[in-house]
Amino acid sequence: MRIKHGFIGLAAAMLLCIPALADDDEGGFSGNVTIASDYSFRGVSQTGLRPAIQGGFDYELDNGFSFGTWASNVNYGDGATSQELDLYVGFSQSLNDTTSLSFSLIQLEYPGDGDNADYQELAASLDISSISLGFVYSPSYIGVNDWQFTYFSVGYGTTLGENVDFSASLGINSADDIGGAGEDTYMDYAIGISVPLKGIDLGFQVVGTNIDHEDYGEEAEGRLVFSMSKSL
Repeated sequence: MRIKHGFIGLAAAMLLCIPALADDDEGGFSGNVTIASDYSFRGVSQTGLRPAIQGGFDYELDNGFSFGTWASNVNYGDGATSQELDLYVGFSQSLNDTTSLSFSLIQLEYPGDGDNADYQELAASLDISSISLGFVYSPSYIGVNDWQFTYFSVGYGTTLGENVDFSASLGINSADDIGGAGEDTYMDYAIGISVPLKGIDLGFQVVGTNIDHEDYGEEAEGRLVFSMSKSL
């Protein structure tokens, strides 16, 4: 696909520029690993309500550019797809002390027999103090040619007391028949807290959607997700 090839070329060119950019901008690597009771993506389980092991690495430059990768196990019940691998390149710019704007290009890969579901997303977000507004567009969602997908989201995050982080988000997913039974939109939600404990972040989230269709079943219903995360 043209966008996929363009992404690979752009990412490769920018990665080759890292040593030169690093002369002026210190930047740095970071990583993370997570064990979760479920991998919920926009309210829908990607692991059939089973546990997930996830991790990623990022490289950030002081000039606003960033590069990274993230992976997780998945289970769609087809016996062919068992892993998701995301690659991204992004740029973020502070507009003032409380406002920032960011853009990213993400390649979602499903190695092995699930590679026909590979697709790309273009994302933009505007963060204003504790509020985040997001937009995502995919021209060929989950590898289906010309199945255009858009996503609008609003999120809120704050600190409760000294160590408890609170977050909440609401998103609108739009594509032809994405909700089943002719429904072209559905909403997803997430609300939760994160608490640090001896270097590990414990997360508790209630996630779900308003989808009411048998094709999704319990995997799109409201549920509690527990996670343990460690920054590297």
